[in-house]
Amino acid sequence: MIEHLPDRLDLYAMAEAGRELRGRIDLASMERLLPLLSSPEGTLQVTLELGKSHDGTRYISGTIKGALRLHCQRCLESMEYPLDVDFQLGLVRSEEEMGKLPDRFEPLLVSQEPTCIADLVSDEVLLTLPIVALHTDMKQCQELAADYHTPDAGQRENPFAVLAQLKQKH
Repeated sequence: MIEHLPDRLDLYAMAEAGRELRGRIDLASMERLLPLLSSPEGTLQVTLELGKSHDGTRYISGTIKGALRLHCQRCLESMEYPLDVDFQLGLVRSEEEMGKLPDRFEPLLVSQEPTCIADLVSDEVLLTLPIVALHTDMKQCQELAADYHTPDAGQRENPFAVLAQLKQKH
């Protein structure tokens, strides 16, 4: 087992050799993930196992653990989103090979070697993020909403008042 994650990795060679890697990846190094985060601080613990299954399929399986800081879409405050991701990817070089891949694997099209590990991990994290991030405890959002007061209807000007005036002229 290798206790370090390199920046780039030859996935097919490592799968042939049957390697296991562990390490941490800084969130700041995951460019595609950064726009979704409220803070780029922190790391993710990653374990990767590369090998060849009994049917000859080269694969990469692994886990990603950690926490992300996202924006709650209800109150727009920062929230912690825990990650515990398991994945199994079958390595393929073409779309034809994707059709032959066993059902237990999701395809990973390897178009160039070596592959950037941060991009691979980013893709898996992006697939697990919720469409709308919300605090699990609604009380956290309600505290912010309690401070907000809507203006009275009598104070607001009717946006259609101009149209009513135009109607009276004709």
